[in-house]
Amino acid sequence: MTGTLAIEPSGFACGAEVHGVSLHEELDNATFDTITAAFAKHGVLVFRNQRLTEEDQIRFTARFGELDVYALSQYRDPVYPEILLITNIQQDGVNTGLADAGTTWHTDSSYIAEPPHATVLYAREIPVKNGKVLGDTLFASAAAAYDALSDGLKLRLDGMTSIHSYHGKHAARSALGRSDRNAPTPDEDEGLRPVEHPLVRRHPVTGRKALYVSEGECIAVPGMDDAQAKTLIAELARHMSEKRFQYRHHWSYNDLVIWDNCQLQHLAIKDYALPLRRLMHRTQVKGTRPI
Repeated sequence: MTGTLAIEPSGFACGAEVHGVSLHEELDNATFDTITAAFAKHGVLVFRNQRLTEEDQIRFTARFGELDVYALSQYRDPVYPEILLITNIQQDGVNTGLADAGTTWHTDSSYIAEPPHATVLYAREIPVKNGKVLGDTLFASAAAAYDALSDGLKLRLDGMTSIHSYHGKHAARSALGRSDRNAPTPDEDEGLRPVEHPLVRRHPVTGRKALYVSEGECIAVPGMDDAQAKTLIAELARHMSEKRFQYRHHWSYNDLVIWDNCQLQHLAIKDYALPLRRLMHRTQVKGTRPI
């Protein structure tokens, strides 16, 4: 602890800042219980000015559950495979991490059977131009977006599913000029087959319902023809990304942010390019199959 623990809500549909803790230290159970309650309520927690080692970040992430590792091994930290490198930094003209991460609205790794429950991102380098920090991240409450639907549409969506596809996601990003990653290895590709998830999922802790659909990544809705499915997915995606459901995070050096993939979507604003550098260390907590 570095002071008095306090939770400061963002004032938006999601998000809060946590004050008075150093994540370099082991948190006592009472402090962590307060943090987990705030996490369930606000969906995004921001910890400013954290001076962390890789071990610190891994340890903090593991307090929330079993750690997960990202599907593509080539972008993991070579010493700490639990850490995914989110960066535009290159070596000999080759990306050293994921340079295109988050550039469309999505929830992390929804294209696997058991997507991560939570994601942690720690800012090690941030791009600054003329004194302005670039590379904001937008978060949208998919739970608040669901709550705002009409009763008739909620009833219509009940029991419906969609097909999530890694390759669909990156084909959509490539079409927008936003994807430059290498293809998965044959072994990795075996774990990236399309999966079926509900259009509306229940939070595994709170039971709150949230929309669970991403345009481009969701390639079909069983029982609907392709045109109808594409229209429905697009309508839900546009609704979910409305500004009234958003919190915009302006990064500072040494910020640590954790978000709940069960009730949020996010979008990385890529308004910078080399020689402006951005380096984030990402860890994630294993989740359960959405229901």
